Amino acid sequence: MTNEIEQVHYQDYNKYRITYIIEKDFKLLFLFVNDKKDDFLLIKKELIRCKDEFLNDFKELLPNSIDVNNFKKFEYEVEFIQNNLSPIISIVGFGGVGKSSITDLLRSKKLPLIHAPEFSAIMAQLKIGRILFLIRDFTGQEEIGFLWNNFIKTSDAVLIITDSTLENVEKSRFFLKKIEEETPYAYRIVIGNKSEIKNSLSSKQIEGILGIKTFSMNANSHENKDKLIQIVIDTLEMHDEITPILKTVKEREFLLNEFEKAIMTINLERADSIYKKIIELCEELGENPFEMEFHKKYQDIKVRLKRAESLQESIIPSNSINKKVKPVQRISSLEGFLKTLLSNYINNVSGIIGVIVSDREGFVITSESKKDPGDESVLGAIAVTIDTFIEKIKREFSSESSFFNITTIQDKKFAYCSMGSKSILLTISNLSTSDTELRVYSEHVASKIDLLLEGNRNVSLEIPEIIKILSKTKDGKIPTGNFSFKLILTGDFAVGKTSLIRRFVQNLFKDDYHSTVGVDISQRIIKLSENTKVKFIIWDIGGQIPKMAPYRKKFYEGARFVFIIIDRTRLDSLKSVDKWYEEITQSVSVDINIILIANKSDLTEELAVSESDIKQVANKFNFHYIITSAKTGENVKEAFYYLAYRFLESR
Repeated sequence: MTNEIEQVHYQDYNKYRITYIIEKDFKLLFLFVNDKKDDFLLIKKELIRCKDEFLNDFKELLPNSIDVNNFKKFEYEVEFIQNNLSPIISIVGFGGVGKSSITDLLRSKKLPLIHAPEFSAIMAQLKIGRILFLIRDFTGQEEIGFLWNNFIKTSDAVLIITDSTLENVEKSRFFLKKIEEETPYAYRIVIGNKSEIKNSLSSKQIEGILGIKTFSMNANSHENKDKLIQIVIDTLEMHDEITPILKTVKEREFLLNEFEKAIMTINLERADSIYKKIIELCEELGENPFEMEFHKKYQDIKVRLKRAESLQESIIPSNSINKKVKPVQRISSLEGFLKTLLSNYINNVSGIIGVIVSDREGFVITSESKKDPGDESVLGAIAVTIDTFIEKIKREFSSESSFFNITTIQDKKFAYCSMGSKSILLTISNLSTSDTELRVYSEHVASKIDLLLEGNRNVSLEIPEIIKILSKTKDGKIPTGNFSFKLILTGDFAVGKTSLIRRFVQNLFKDDYHSTVGVDISQRIIKLSENTKVKFIIWDIGGQIPKMAPYRKKFYEGARFVFIIIDRTRLDSLKSVDKWYEEITQSVSVDINIILIANKSDLTEELAVSESDIKQVANKFNFHYIITSAKTGENVKEAFYYLAYRFLESR
């Protein structure tokens, strides 16, 4: 029998469900094969998204003769959907049998030495290469056992944990009944935990009582992790998919041990060779090697070697060196950082009279002026009346962490701006200063003020050239209307493409790394004025998979701008700019604006690429460049806004 729910059809066959949509206009069929127990609303949502994404990407190609190769890139969208529908493994059992230890063993978490009853549900992920499994570990305390039914629903597999005692095994029949009621088609196995204790039942004895395949286990031993993972894989009948990945994981673990030995024996040449091999394996597994302990140790060794070389140079007789070293000026206090930043702001905008930084309650943190006759009186007057501005800000922008507004009073402009929760920047200028100039500079400076107030001291206090260019857009005038354009982010793997997008679109940063497979598309609409909105359609192109290269040409089509991202801690990513530039120019037939983004500027101890290196490459290709940090947010917004203004200037 065929059922239909909002144009989504399904048919059930044994334990499987065929869910599909018929697209009549193009005579297409979109079909998922899933288990009957799977959450239908989630399946429906992903199926509709699959259809919409496919038509959005390929609608214009469909009327023509179909070449299957044109649709290859969609395989990565399908892989993304599969991850959204990851297998769910529920772990059940009564209190004290070791469920949490089983969960911790799967996800390599430190095992507890004593049992602490948990009245909660633990949701965790088991990641093997690029394949994700969701793990549910619900409390075994019988006081809230009435919630077990809902917990077991939609599970792909259920692991029943016993403590291998006869009493507990007999009692665990209860879970067999629950599974049959709530998810009859789920795979199920029994883990006979604590098999090392006296009088415990063997796996065969437990299997005879419960009638289900049983495995003995001691979850308190990390040595059993591989065994447990293999049990889960075999239970889900995913042996063929996962086994090759596990082989790569084991090879990486072996090399990590060899790397440790090379470090301990100070065999740096071997350590360097192993390091490069581990990087390749991590890339294959879709993991970020630059967040792992071995990379930190490797970098620490390089830093120590540099210091040793510097020390060796310092003991060379002074008469052998003929260079004069310019003393480094250090800024020791927050007040010094803020005043230097404000002075640079004032010196770059001729019409500014003075600036004041306050907190959200109106308390003045610091101020700076041009020291021209009459300027101090203006600053004094504003400092006295700042409460009026604060009340207006609270009234109009109380729910917004970021805002910009200009008020004109007689022959002065008052621009107040905030780019976070810490501060408000008030700028006083002459009427000759354009609104665009005030907005571009004050938003940039306000962002840096908040970073400084949050404790970041690796913030550049200079005004980047790209901000100066932005501020001169169309003499301060921008077109009105709603606009949109496509932006491509490309570059080597793990340079921070996805982190930059997440920082711009969601204002978030995550330390964990998941490589982008194929392409990921994000959107954000920004409001440049009351009558001007710009929509970014941002394509994040995975840079780590060589086999994707033939398909990237399709991704570049229709793009107005490209960010080539480099990682300032990796010189090889700067050297790759030539490769990316060649790919871009060979993929598009029209002029496309390319901007070089030098990311991870916050990692000052690990920087391998100087600003002069960046500038040299940028000049070679006639690029603009900007130095950013996705982690702190420094210059991220400015990089994207620069494109918006450049786009509007071309209208």
